[in-house]
Amino acid sequence: MNTYSQANTKKLKLYGDVRFRTEMDRNSDKTDGTTRDDRDRLRYRLRFGFNYTLIKNIEFGGRVRSGNPANQQSPHVTLGKEFHSDDFSIDKAFLKLKSNKGLWAWAGKNSMPFWEQNEFLWDGDVNPEGIAFGGSFNLSEKSKLTPVLGHFIVGHSGENFSDDTSLSIIQLKLNTTIGENNLTLSSGFIKGNDIPDKPDGTHTFLIDYKIWATSLQYKFNKIGLVLGLDYFENLSDYKNNSDIADVFEDQTTGYVGSLLYSIKKFQFGYYYAHVEKYALVDFFAQDDWVRWGTSDYTRSSNFDGHEFRIKYKINKQFNTVLRTYFVEGLETTGTTLETGTRIRLDLNIKF
Repeated sequence: MNTYSQANTKKLKLYGDVRFRTEMDRNSDKTDGTTRDDRDRLRYRLRFGFNYTLIKNIEFGGRVRSGNPANQQSPHVTLGKEFHSDDFSIDKAFLKLKSNKGLWAWAGKNSMPFWEQNEFLWDGDVNPEGIAFGGSFNLSEKSKLTPVLGHFIVGHSGENFSDDTSLSIIQLKLNTTIGENNLTLSSGFIKGNDIPDKPDGTHTFLIDYKIWATSLQYKFNKIGLVLGLDYFENLSDYKNNSDIADVFEDQTTGYVGSLLYSIKKFQFGYYYAHVEKYALVDFFAQDDWVRWGTSDYTRSSNFDGHEFRIKYKINKQFNTVLRTYFVEGLETTGTTLETGTRIRLDLNIKF
């Protein structure tokens, strides 16, 4: 290999992951009083990406993923389609600038820079499109402050959206060491303009979101214990919005409590979640807890529930996770509350 080829190899970083999943859904009631059929699925996820350093402090990157291109929340593919070839689509394409003083900026389609300790507010598979800025500043030897700012294009008129359909974010995160432990505090704001409301089908009207989100995470490093609390509140007033049903007009609060305990190669976890209808944008939030929605998105709000988790780490690149979810709807415009029980077993490999 010549010197030029060696230099370019050092600049290029390849990465990827594959997941194999077994999933069972049970006891899923609809709002009309009927019950969804029990469902067993075998699924996979495949992603492949790269980062390339063009010159010092400038890099670009991209990633492709499996799954339905119209479903931003899930790159998973269900087995059993008469051996048809599966879709792949671009889920990252960006140019990033970095400074020696901890500042950065990117433009394009990339991971959401709004920090969170779980995916309740924003699914990690949903990569926004626009611009973002941030930095990392040492306040002391034990404390670091991380601000972020971003503006993202959600849609445009050609996609049956308003020309003003967009999201803006701002957040401050503080990480500090307390003895042998670590404390992380974050507080931020997500503002959504003319975001579609999408009950099971195409969107029916547009609404604004003004979501204030704050999180606390405390790590007891010596004993392997992590405590987490999240609170988010949509400050928008929907009381005079004739498009929103009366039972949902004040459903704007969400909170999550979590407990994780790690010992040797095992991790045991518990989550409790209370997520009201408009506490977040449901088709940008996590898609693990419920099967409500359509093949193009999961309607991940208006529920109260529990998750129990066991993770076994085989090595740094290889782990397996068993998760069980029990959920119940909070409000309904039908005759009954939605419910659901889900069990997932994942085998995760990355490089």
